[in-house]
Amino acid sequence: MSRILLIEPDRHLMSAMQDVLLQDGHDCLCHVTPETALTDLARQSADLVVLELRQRSMDALSIMERVTNTYGLPVIIISTTGSATEESMMLRLGADDYLAKPFSMRVFGARVAAALRSAEPSMRQADDVTSIQRGPLRLDRLRHEARWNGQDVALTATEFNVLWIIAQRPGQVLSRANILDLAYGGDVFVTDRSIDSQIKRIRRKLRDVAPNFTAIETLYGLGYRFSDSPEDMAA
Repeated sequence: MSRILLIEPDRHLMSAMQDVLLQDGHDCLCHVTPETALTDLARQSADLVVLELRQRSMDALSIMERVTNTYGLPVIIISTTGSATEESMMLRLGADDYLAKPFSMRVFGARVAAALRSAEPSMRQADDVTSIQRGPLRLDRLRHEARWNGQDVALTATEFNVLWIIAQRPGQVLSRANILDLAYGGDVFVTDRSIDSQIKRIRRKLRDVAPNFTAIETLYGLGYRFSDSPEDMAA
């Protein structure tokens, strides 16, 4: 089941779109304002964002840039204009698809399915990766090895999994809910507090071999981010 974040100020249209998404087996996070949508996205993961272009309180391009750069999510733009110039511009700026109002709910459902299919290859490719090199840090998932400049870092299975999740996505902000979903898939009951504790233990163990390690950043109110810049990866 995929989770779709829908930002649409027209409540009637949003309700119709939500019905289609639910019928197609998706979970839907529905918002009439981008502020509440972005707050929700920081708390829990999504697989696709559907964004109405004409937002009153925030620039839609800024929203799209944040969604694609911070969370790496595909975006479908919905617009009342429907001009070829606007469609071309949105696609060039990073939108994965563009729908002009009015549109049929059948077409909407098909476009969502197509956007999710397009995102699958990169997700499968990430799942196929068995080792990660981030500066002096090397992780080997098959051997369950974590090394810093060749020195072993003794991590538990859970700590290794959390470090793998964030190191695999350098520069991307991951909320605690994102990390929980990616690390456990929703199959195990784990609290947000346990993620905080695991991050603390991971940092402590890495600093045992690299005292100046600061690559795991805390963004208060948002989550965690892994940076592989030379300054943050200092040994």
